[in-house]
Amino acid sequence: MLPISEGNERAADQQLKDSIFHYYKLYSLWSDNIMPEDKALFSFTDSYASPVDLLTALKRTTPFHAGYNASIDRFSYLEDMSKIGSSPDDIEVNRGFGLFVSLGAVNENFAYPIIYYAEGGSSAAQSGIRRSDVILGIDDDQDFSVPVSCESGSCKFTDEKIRQAVVNKLLAAMQQSSMRIKVRHTDGNESTKSISSTPYEVNPIIKNKVFLYPAKAIGYLALSSFEAVPEGKANRSRLNQVFDDFEQNQIRDLIFDLRYNTGGHVSTVEYMANKIIGATADRALMYKYILNTYLSQPDNLPGESFDDVNFQRRNNLNLSTVYFLVTDVTASASELLINVLRPYMNVVIIAEHNGTYGKPVGFFRQEIMGKKGLWVASFKLTNARNQTDYWDGIGGDQRNVRDYIFRDFGDAEEDMLSAALNHSLGKAGSSARASARSDRGQAVKMTRIENVNIVSQGYMRR
Repeated sequence: MLPISEGNERAADQQLKDSIFHYYKLYSLWSDNIMPEDKALFSFTDSYASPVDLLTALKRTTPFHAGYNASIDRFSYLEDMSKIGSSPDDIEVNRGFGLFVSLGAVNENFAYPIIYYAEGGSSAAQSGIRRSDVILGIDDDQDFSVPVSCESGSCKFTDEKIRQAVVNKLLAAMQQSSMRIKVRHTDGNESTKSISSTPYEVNPIIKNKVFLYPAKAIGYLALSSFEAVPEGKANRSRLNQVFDDFEQNQIRDLIFDLRYNTGGHVSTVEYMANKIIGATADRALMYKYILNTYLSQPDNLPGESFDDVNFQRRNNLNLSTVYFLVTDVTASASELLINVLRPYMNVVIIAEHNGTYGKPVGFFRQEIMGKKGLWVASFKLTNARNQTDYWDGIGGDQRNVRDYIFRDFGDAEEDMLSAALNHSLGKAGSSARASARSDRGQAVKMTRIENVNIVSQGYMRR
């Protein structure tokens, strides 16, 4: 509980909101650090019905950003401490089916739900369900088709009621504790899986492989998030094995698939960057922090270190180019990894649209009264060239490359991966889209129309 003037007794819900105000003013990157008198503070916090409403109002006090036509702080948020563990490392535990679904036209007449991502460690992923699977039925309902009309390479729904009914059925199924899901794989085979919505430890490695060509070996790693990788943890061992394989095959280029990676731990970015960086940049500056006036004072640091970080190379690779596959949700720690490598390596960004999400800031948890975890956008990170402020995202070198969900991760003929491979092999002028469709026949008509659910907003944590 925060110190207040004598005689100003406050109820528990009022104290909670007062504390949120106090810590936001202390930690926000945009704070003026001027704390009002108790009376003014109480008047402000009492005017909001809930802690969430209060935090929303505080975020609106930050500078306006034209890029997304809103206040620049779109990142700070509250956690319910009763539903999570006490350690920030608990973010590596998720709950649910781990399924992310789009509606996509599989031919000129019908669209179906298409799985575009199944999170590693989830019941769905463990059952063998994967990206590109078409959902044919759930439980006793075997009708998930939606009529479409396709012309000039684009498709649209022809019956809005049926589209909405299918979306509603999918969202309702996601709220169940279990389901039987029938899918058709890209090879035409069908299977029915029983999956459950349970807590699971996230395995962030979606897919890794080495493409062997006469001219060179090219590594590929699809990563869903930057989970904590302390010594002895399974995720650290898994990633070490991936990079050991890259070194054994002497890859010359690396394709890093971050298309659905919304962020994670800064310490994991450091680990990953040290696994990638070349010998000439060893011990050079990786990144440094920009803090507000309060956090810039050593006595005010909340048990965190904000010292400059230098590379400490942990690899025997000699990479020529690192490719990043990104979408609009590639955010935060993912963007930090891209940014810290740019001053020292040849980095090529393959983007679904214009580039990444745009989040050069991070935060740490402030527990409040054992009830809420407050995460305030508290620090900004910049690379060795002082490149930061990518609020509107880091722009792609190749843009508008389709995220072709009808092929699995690691498929050399999937559009985004194909674009990176073509560039690496000196075929940058080739049409990735054409090569991705060359053997599919009806796949020419396959088009993603809309997402049913999406991965969550990015985060970057100490």
